[in-house]
Amino acid sequence: METLDTVVRSNKMLLSLVGKRDMLISIHKVRARDWDFLIVLDMQKASKMDLLKDQLETVLTMAGSSVTNRMHNGINILEMRDPDTRDIFYCAFVDNHFVGSYTSKLVESAIDSRNKPKIGLDHSFIEAEKLVSGKGLVRVFINYARLPQFLNIYLGTGNEYIDMFSNSMDFAGLYFNTDHKRMEVKGYTLRKDTVDPYIMALLNSGKHRMKAHEILSSRTALYTNIGFSNPVTFVKELENALAVHDPQWCESYRSSRKKIESLFDISLEENFLSWMSGEFAITQSEPGLLGHDPELILAIGTKSIKDARKNMEFIEKKLRRRTPLRIKTVDYKGFEINYVEMKGFFRLFFGGLFDKFEKPYYTYVDDYVVFSNKASSLLSFIEDYDQKNLLKDNPGFKNAFSYLNSSSTVFLYTDVHKFYYQLKPMMNAVTWGEIQSDKDIVYSFPYWTMQITGDGQSASLQCVMDYKLYQPEEAAVAVVVDDEADEVMNEDAETEKEQMSELQRFYVEKFEGNVLREFYPEGALKSEAEVKDGKRHGRYREYYENGKLKLRGKYGDNIPKGTWKYYTEEGEFERKEKY
Repeated sequence: METLDTVVRSNKMLLSLVGKRDMLISIHKVRARDWDFLIVLDMQKASKMDLLKDQLETVLTMAGSSVTNRMHNGINILEMRDPDTRDIFYCAFVDNHFVGSYTSKLVESAIDSRNKPKIGLDHSFIEAEKLVSGKGLVRVFINYARLPQFLNIYLGTGNEYIDMFSNSMDFAGLYFNTDHKRMEVKGYTLRKDTVDPYIMALLNSGKHRMKAHEILSSRTALYTNIGFSNPVTFVKELENALAVHDPQWCESYRSSRKKIESLFDISLEENFLSWMSGEFAITQSEPGLLGHDPELILAIGTKSIKDARKNMEFIEKKLRRRTPLRIKTVDYKGFEINYVEMKGFFRLFFGGLFDKFEKPYYTYVDDYVVFSNKASSLLSFIEDYDQKNLLKDNPGFKNAFSYLNSSSTVFLYTDVHKFYYQLKPMMNAVTWGEIQSDKDIVYSFPYWTMQITGDGQSASLQCVMDYKLYQPEEAAVAVVVDDEADEVMNEDAETEKEQMSELQRFYVEKFEGNVLREFYPEGALKSEAEVKDGKRHGRYREYYENGKLKLRGKYGDNIPKGTWKYYTEEGEFERKEKY
């Protein structure tokens, strides 16, 4: 592409022939783990096409490229070999269009389909093109049918949510605008006649005002907000869609609902849906004070927190009577932390989106019931809320949120700097390596925000990417401070240490069976220690990163006691010491 552009710009005759033209660039999967571009340039007038044909081969040869010709289906294909890289660029003149690619099969397919176009005659594509015609600096169209194949190149595996959208949507028409501070994408997504029931219900259930960022942690790396006007309406829309899409599935859904209601003697609509406002916020955050893994939070908006608490307590009461489930409640800084096994509740109404919250810990914060898959995550969330370390005050979020409407069906916000290393498990090794090599570019777009609003037949879409040239921080320079300042700093450090140990002590005593566990950065268990009254007291084990035992012994009031045994990384006994 760059080579061809250089050749055209350096030759006045070619430049006058090409001039200002509409250019179409499409992306195609060409191999199991690779893709390529197809470039189509509308030359408009056939008379200029003949002149361009005559000039192009001559100019390319003069520029040092090796040019050969071959025929395909009655059309001549020029093969331009770069003398330095040995890459071959294939191009042809098809009717009034110039077509080119580094993959010969793409040019050949363009030639073969000129009399039998597929996408160009597709009703949904035509409609999407009309919706964005003449708008923006660049227009982009997405063929959802091909989306899973394309994304699998990077992810290395399938994704049920990508497949869901692929099976439900036809084409998206988008248009780009940009300035020196941000890139903005707007457009529309058209749905198919046959749509996944959950997508159908979501598009037909309106939108909701977003407020969850007022309580969420500023450590948030990825934030998804799903909203509809009324959860009860959403479930009814879901039932209607299931009845049409898959009657057998619909019957299974209704049977599961009746089974849960009969088993626990509750009404899922009255006791579980009625208090929900219609806002569901899901976040993935940086590790907090108690862990080494990203933390997941689900915050469900309520119409009345009093009514929500009443119904959740009612459900707990019924669960205690009918099952031997472990249900417990503890208090931390005035927040009541509850645990109850709610297997099947969320999946029944909302599909697999909330699977990780099937056995949740939860508490009440302002007008939200806040769930998490781990007690440590919920405690870290409470700490941030108590210290007013909130997403709503994050400058990057405030700026990104200001571009969009306050109400939506689906809202997605990403803090790229916080989410960057959480991408690794989602990518294959090759893609992760490429992302690492382009880290400075990725970091130059620090905040990504997307919003979708459904209206039944289609969904409007807006995406904003902030731009700020990333400049890696320089190594810290040591600062000399006087004794008085040093003393203040030490006091602050001690205060922070005490706060952290208080939280850690509470967590270990209430949720970890008085066993303190520490982990290596990559997640492997580093040590286990029995504790009593906030001190190491009892058995102690330490491990290598490969999982082999490194040493074992006992503590008494934080002091090593008795015989301690040490082992090599291969697991063989090395020595012992007595205390």
